[in-house]
Amino acid sequence: MIIARTATHLASELDALRFKNGSQRCVSLVTTRGGFHDGHGTVINAADTVSDIVVVAVAPEPNQKNGNVVTASEFQDISFLENHSVDLLYAPSEDELFPQSFEFMIGVTHPHACDVVDVVDVGAYRLTQQLKIINTVLPNIMVWGEKNFVEFHSVRQMINNLDIRTQIQCVPTLRHADGVAISSAAENMTAAQRANLPILYETLNNVAHAIRTGARTFSKLEKTARLALRGAGLDIQYFKILDEDNLGAASEKTTTYRILGGVKLGEIPVSDSIG
Repeated sequence: MIIARTATHLASELDALRFKNGSQRCVSLVTTRGGFHDGHGTVINAADTVSDIVVVAVAPEPNQKNGNVVTASEFQDISFLENHSVDLLYAPSEDELFPQSFEFMIGVTHPHACDVVDVVDVGAYRLTQQLKIINTVLPNIMVWGEKNFVEFHSVRQMINNLDIRTQIQCVPTLRHADGVAISSAAENMTAAQRANLPILYETLNNVAHAIRTGARTFSKLEKTARLALRGAGLDIQYFKILDEDNLGAASEKTTTYRILGGVKLGEIPVSDSIG
């Protein structure tokens, strides 16, 4: 696996792989924030099935200035990726991605979007990160995990709005036997906290079942869901029933739904969604 810290290094290494043996090969891109687990592995495996070359990019957090220093968490990430079919890891610092500071901002507007988009932090900074990574890699296809559906939706809309020649697809969330989405947050919980977590997925499914059987009073469904989560001792961050096509509040005209829930157990935030 090749590790690139700069766009120049990535471009030179990727061009050699992309045009190997005189023919152009298909490149897929998976963007993450590190902290890899089996859920990421599922997305990477899906990318491997639809492309010849898999690029994984780790988007830096604000004010990250590690340069070429490999931190302990990055060392673990590298070890994880080496056990999967990853050809190239792109791990730029924020200074590399925004050498003149973050001033040029790209935002995606949802005409009917609710405040959940802001809650999960899909704004100009994240979207500009994604755009710069896409422009550097020039992938034929991006592969996302469904757990990050709101960000997936925002990036998909940006790709469509800017006529970027990249396909984008979403992979179902990998779950434990009790339905809990596999995530670093779940792994960092105490046993008592983890024991309470299945109620989030159970509540999402209960609301989905109610909608499938004809319930359309969405505000009442959301209120009932919050009561169930609060009764289980979860600190509710948000619970929303949305129109999956535009991430606006669901209405009588909605045909495809996305149900999102975000809670806290202690200081650990957890989010999940089903469609």
